[in-house]
Amino acid sequence: MVSKGTVTKQTIINRIIEHIHLNGFSETSLSDIIAITGVKKGNLYFHFKNKEELILEALKEAHRQYQEYLAAYTAKVSEPLQKIDAMLDAVYTYHKKRKFRGGCIFGNIALEMADKNIAYRGFIHDVFQQWIDWTATQLEVAVTNGQLLASTPVQELSHHIIAALEGGLLLSKVTKNPDDLNAAIRGIKELLHYYKTNKGLKRRNNAIKTGNN
Repeated sequence: MVSKGTVTKQTIINRIIEHIHLNGFSETSLSDIIAITGVKKGNLYFHFKNKEELILEALKEAHRQYQEYLAAYTAKVSEPLQKIDAMLDAVYTYHKKRKFRGGCIFGNIALEMADKNIAYRGFIHDVFQQWIDWTATQLEVAVTNGQLLASTPVQELSHHIIAALEGGLLLSKVTKNPDDLNAAIRGIKELLHYYKTNKGLKRRNNAIKTGNN
């Protein structure tokens, strides 16, 4: 609990993200926000017009933090298919450390708010579209580099990868079993392997031998 003095908008946002992750929009009340942040209602309304704006800002910050986390993993490798592997491994590591509590905060809000609030639907659409676009970019580079077949359906495959990953996260959230997310990730990697050229497979084997997998 912080003092009753004024706290910054960023402090309020950072303190409420975890509660939203675990409880969603409907189960996050103004009373919860006040208790968690230690601010008075008047101070909240000084920074935010309403609960909807506060939680949307918190989700945007959660997205920024998650992108930063994934970028740190993918920056460690240079090859596009290695970057996808690194992204998948980063997602697995993140949620395993949380013991799969909460699942995907963005998937949760999509299920809860997409049919209720156009601003939330637009934000969540952008979150997943950016993820799909990033994946498609890696696939396109892999095709250009000769690591994937020229016939690789880049757009369809990038959508499938993110959809399968979100499905695995949902299952592991329910079961608290890492095997469910792991199975989804293995399926994604096997699908990528299907589209690899001999050149791509050779690079993959070399990466394994040098420890750059």
